[in-house]
Amino acid sequence: MNQVITDWINAFIEFGRSEKSFSEDTLRAYAQDLNQFREFLETEFSLTSEQGFPEVTSHHFRSFGAHLMKANQAASVARKMSTLRTFFKYLKRKKVIQQNWLALIPSPKSERKLPAFLKIEEIFELMRSPDETTWIGKRDKALLELMYGCGLRVSEVSALNREQLTAREGWIRVLGKGSKERWVPLPDQARSAIENYLRALPTIQGADPVAVFWNFRGSRLTARSIARVLARHLLRAAEISPEWIDGHRKASPHSLRHSFATHLLSAGADLRSIQELLGHSSLSTTQRYTHLNLGELMDAYQNAHPLSKK
Repeated sequence: MNQVITDWINAFIEFGRSEKSFSEDTLRAYAQDLNQFREFLETEFSLTSEQGFPEVTSHHFRSFGAHLMKANQAASVARKMSTLRTFFKYLKRKKVIQQNWLALIPSPKSERKLPAFLKIEEIFELMRSPDETTWIGKRDKALLELMYGCGLRVSEVSALNREQLTAREGWIRVLGKGSKERWVPLPDQARSAIENYLRALPTIQGADPVAVFWNFRGSRLTARSIARVLARHLLRAAEISPEWIDGHRKASPHSLRHSFATHLLSAGADLRSIQELLGHSSLSTTQRYTHLNLGELMDAYQNAHPLSKK
């Protein structure tokens, strides 16, 4: 194993955790990408621990990129190369390397997909899906209302603590990417659903007293579990209301966040306000939803305008 490279990867991961406040999911992806690059250097170029990073040149990066393109989609390759860019900027600041050759190599172009979202009618049917006679059903109702009503990331919902709900009446304090704090209005429907759920919580020995959303063991609900909750209720909603929801409809927790933003935009909210609610650092990220709105306009035109019909 190339110990020098491994040590710097570990140092970078710890730097991201302690100083940059990267999420654990981001750090896990960084570690996976960087270790893949390390293994490539060892396998293809026999880079020894004595040589280390100063010996890495543009040739190594281009070879790694070509290797990735054989097996990965352009978007995946672009993400992995972005990880390397962040890492080698860190190495240059630490004076481990003198020249960052990766800065001269363009990332592969990837098609920018528009975010998926649910129509308002589909949202209404989804909210009817949970069986609120059980505490798990009440939990699922609160989850869905909160994710759609506040536009939260699934990681933000999973990490939510009870004190964040009570810090200011009518608001929820959200800790987003990089531990950035923002305040989001808490709709009455979401507040009521959360209160009903918390009142119904059973006594479970060893349960997490801080976390808002529990699994059946009383542990904090993970992002993956939340995705399964949404998938289950989409399927149930399709069974209850097949006229509104396709049984093959796929959606992720992020779809509810996209739906939140898209519906706000359609109702006349300005982009700057939506940016603040979503916690986007750049307005350009929020501007993706204008394309979704144009798509809705095109659908309306094709369905209603006489000249659009053959």
